[in-house]
Amino acid sequence: MIDVENMKKNAWVLFLVASFFGLFGPSGLSYYWWFYSVFFVLFFAWTLYLIYGCERYVVFLATMILVGVAIFLFLASSLAYVSVSSYTAGANMISIVGGLAPILAVGAVLTIILLTKTSYFPFECKGNRVTVRRKEQGKKNYRIGLIAGASTLTGGIFLKSVDALTSNVVAIAGCTGCSIAILILLRHSIRGLRTLQVQERSMSTPYTFMQIDEIREARSRWWLGRLFKRLASARHSPSA
Repeated sequence: MIDVENMKKNAWVLFLVASFFGLFGPSGLSYYWWFYSVFFVLFFAWTLYLIYGCERYVVFLATMILVGVAIFLFLASSLAYVSVSSYTAGANMISIVGGLAPILAVGAVLTIILLTKTSYFPFECKGNRVTVRRKEQGKKNYRIGLIAGASTLTGGIFLKSVDALTSNVVAIAGCTGCSIAILILLRHSIRGLRTLQVQERSMSTPYTFMQIDEIREARSRWWLGRLFKRLASARHSPSA
């Protein structure tokens, strides 16, 4: 269930983790730090919006899932690019293809998930309010944490006993595998979000959080929450 506390916690954790691992990208790539700076500012602004202004369930949960997948995918793609560059005497088209390979693999899995039919709907809907079914809560976070923890532990032990090339290949495969594993574990949620998005097109108001009253009440106490509410009201008010 998405409430005030875990909304803030999850959003800030993903922002901090994504920003931290962004520091380990291919710094030798032209304009990388410029791109990182733009990403940092935009993602910081988006995180503030998610916490203090977002009322759309689909937008919030889709962001959480995609960023979680993107963190591992970024590590895999960056390491692939750097590794190929080091063995091909600098950056070239082969290096770019190598960096894109993990993205294409994960993108293919995501496409398959989105194109296949939903066999289980993981959400409970009451009017336009949505929450995760009770038996699903906590289980997926536990599985994702277990995958990440096990991968880090076994990978760290293994990488100490092999050469640099082998360790890079294993690390790339491991990070790519984590992204794919998250997608597979959350496949029902991804398809469910797709279903909710389709249904929203015929609704007067989009799906929101089951605890939206508590979330609005908490935001009314925060100055940033009041600011986002005023900006939203100004945007939706008819022009003179």
